[in-house]
Amino acid sequence: MEKKQWPMQENFYFPEHAGVPTGVQSVTVTPIFTEERSEDAVRLTGIYHIAANVEFDEGVLRSGEFNDSYILIDDVELDGKDGYFEYAVPLNIDLPSEAESPLDIAVTQATGKPDGQGTYEVTWKVECTYTKKVAIVEEPEEVQLVAATPVATIESTPFIETDEVLSFIADLTDGLSTTQFRSNDVFVKNES
Repeated sequence: MEKKQWPMQENFYFPEHAGVPTGVQSVTVTPIFTEERSEDAVRLTGIYHIAANVEFDEGVLRSGEFNDSYILIDDVELDGKDGYFEYAVPLNIDLPSEAESPLDIAVTQATGKPDGQGTYEVTWKVECTYTKKVAIVEEPEEVQLVAATPVATIESTPFIETDEVLSFIADLTDGLSTTQFRSNDVFVKNES
């Protein structure tokens, strides 16, 4: 089982009518994804769904100082000093092609922290676990060679008469019946 971990962070700010975030009631981050497989990789795409209950109070915002790394949450549900918001962060994870199902993405240690000047930081850790495909290498079977024992030894001569070969075969005592005839003798029935 393979396991990979990494941290994530998003920074938020809110409209002036909401006030300044001062406390955290709860934060949950839920990964929602689909899986696409190719020969080279496994790609997970989806979102991290952030849902947070935040305490707001009156305060001075530094709204003019926020750069592109801060996200404006203009849709905050307020109930007195308590506020609720949701946001979706893109989820894009590339895994090696050896990653096998089941693939599991879990979020641990999701926390929220206000800075007291109008921003709210959400941090979480992502834990990805999967089974790694094991390449099976087949080993060749061990072949045992058995030396054959000769049944009969024939001395080679440059030229052997055909009749001598036939008579040699006929004289073998291998338990098979033999009939002596020349291989080119063909019996033909005479039709007269």
